[in-house]
Amino acid sequence: MKKKRINNINWKRIYVLYIAAIIVFSVLAIISNRDMLTGPRVAVQFATTAMLMLSLGLYTYVTDREVLERTRNTMAMFTTMIVSYLVIQLYSVWDYAIYLVPFSMCALILSLIVSGKSGFFANFVVITLCFMESINWQTNASLASEYIFYLLFGGIVEAVYVSFVLGKHYRRIRYLSVGLLVGFISAICASISYLMFQEVEALQWNEYFIRIGCAFASGTIGVMLMFMLVPLFEKIFNVVSVFRFAEIASSDNSLMRKLYEKAPGTYNHSLTVATYVEACAMAIGESAIMARAAAYYHDIGKMKNPSYFTENQFSGVNPHDSMTPEASVSMIKSHVTQGLLIAKDYRLPHEVQSAIAEHQGSMPIKYFYLKAQKYTDGKLPYDGYCYDGPKPKGKISAILMICDASEAALRAIGTRENAEKIVNDIIMERLMFDQFSECDITMKEIDIIKSTIITTFSGIKHKRVKYPNVDLVGDK
Repeated sequence: MKKKRINNINWKRIYVLYIAAIIVFSVLAIISNRDMLTGPRVAVQFATTAMLMLSLGLYTYVTDREVLERTRNTMAMFTTMIVSYLVIQLYSVWDYAIYLVPFSMCALILSLIVSGKSGFFANFVVITLCFMESINWQTNASLASEYIFYLLFGGIVEAVYVSFVLGKHYRRIRYLSVGLLVGFISAICASISYLMFQEVEALQWNEYFIRIGCAFASGTIGVMLMFMLVPLFEKIFNVVSVFRFAEIASSDNSLMRKLYEKAPGTYNHSLTVATYVEACAMAIGESAIMARAAAYYHDIGKMKNPSYFTENQFSGVNPHDSMTPEASVSMIKSHVTQGLLIAKDYRLPHEVQSAIAEHQGSMPIKYFYLKAQKYTDGKLPYDGYCYDGPKPKGKISAILMICDASEAALRAIGTRENAEKIVNDIIMERLMFDQFSECDITMKEIDIIKSTIITTFSGIKHKRVKYPNVDLVGDK
């Protein structure tokens, strides 16, 4: 498979945002230290900030380029960084305030609304900016300061754990343990920092335990601030966290209830597809909750004309019997465009909208192509009997494409004996029509998806013990 390329980065906006961020961070540092203004210090502040922001831009471009694809992601990232920077600056309010500062708050928020990779490095940049400011704006620049050391050491260690060890979770109760673990890590870092700068005979245990207690509390404070700020940033920047995906990936959602009322067959098809897609996403390391949300809404456009789709034809009447193949193709294809309109009207996440648009790719609609062939002499080009695309650009859309077709085929003619052949034929057909050339899914992952679908189908079609038809007679 070809590696996904991102060609729609608005570089002008990105440049403006980075320049604005350099100015804002520099001005904030200068304002905080306006009593010590000198030309060299101001120049060093701007240079330091520029170098760190450029390193963030380079890191994002090389390792996490998708963040640059949508300008709102970069805006959300910089806003989170500024808020985190201002929170850290509160350490000057009280002698022990530095230990209450949630150093990992930036990484916590960005891992949910933007990216874990960029969240870690953005957190690192914020910590380094605060550290460099502490060094630049003091009379005797030195590392011989417990507070400054803890700022750098504790901040980096916490960011690493939050971004790479804890990962993403959509269950809010999970973040209670996240806060406790981060607090425990902060307490260890605070303990190391205090002991590193104190002689054994000069240890003051009351100060030591105050530091440890404040540092432990910082983990819970960070999680609390995260819960306050994430919904706000979601609203302001139109970004989506796993919490939002969890909310819409519910069969009790208002739009899903509407689908059930208007197209019950499509509703049940979507629930079953979601079971397959979620299992496949987990198997290859993709977001299970995002995959489930995409599967729930992929056929939402069928609500507009439900009787034109087989799963909703309960009366035995098929309106396509009285239509030309071309008219039928147009009607079938319309469920994609109608689905996008509904998704935009309900403000479903961009990722779900992409799945709706891409889940059929540019595949031919074989039934009506074969029907049209019966009315023609010779070979009929299939170009006019295909979906309009685009092809899947992400792994979840590719999974959805395979599972959508597999569920329909397995429901119609699937048995535990022929399931492997059915799924394999579906995948090979999509490979033949080059449907996965624009996403970075690998053949190994496709094999995992195939085996996962077969395993899931076997679980759905498991055998049950036949209950005996016996009349029970006796005293009650």
